[in-house]
Amino acid sequence: MAAYVFRDEWRVAAAPEAAREVVRAVERWPEWWPSVQSVTPVPTGDGEVWRFVFRTRLPYRMKFEARVLRDDPLRGVRTTVTGRVEGEGRWEVSAVEGGALVAFDWEVRPQLLWMRLLSPVARPVFVWNHRALMEEGGAALAQRLGTRLLAPTVCEPALAPAVVAAAVWPAAALGLRALLRRSGARGQRRRPLRP
Repeated sequence: MAAYVFRDEWRVAAAPEAAREVVRAVERWPEWWPSVQSVTPVPTGDGEVWRFVFRTRLPYRMKFEARVLRDDPLRGVRTTVTGRVEGEGRWEVSAVEGGALVAFDWEVRPQLLWMRLLSPVARPVFVWNHRALMEEGGAALAQRLGTRLLAPTVCEPALAPAVVAAAVWPAAALGLRALLRRSGARGQRRRPLRP
């Protein structure tokens, strides 16, 4: 299955050190980023691992763990990601004219069966969902820093044309609904039929 490759950029009118301090304190993300439900440390005894839970615009929560492989103020933070998505993530903060650039790179593959099954047709919807979370995060970071965005959030890949997304959305929503109902029904005991 093809991976989702995202490149997101937040440009904020703040010192790079201030932006890095806020973004690096991942356990405090729920305080300023509305879609972040929780970030908790995972005790492993083997490095730094965090469990993230995001509320999404779609009817599911995105849960994953990120293991920090590298944390360098000049080269950013690199992680491996496991859970509902698996792959790699990286973010870094650098100076730009007027402030700081926070850049995220993600290359992840869905692990849930329903996500893998729907990906061929629902990719534009999943990209839209990611984009909505990242746009919200950029605005929330600027607010947390008491400043403004220097430019709109950049999210790549770009959204599919509205016509494609509009055509795919109803089919993806119906498919997701059917899969969620089916998986919920499996967890319930079947009652025997009475004669």
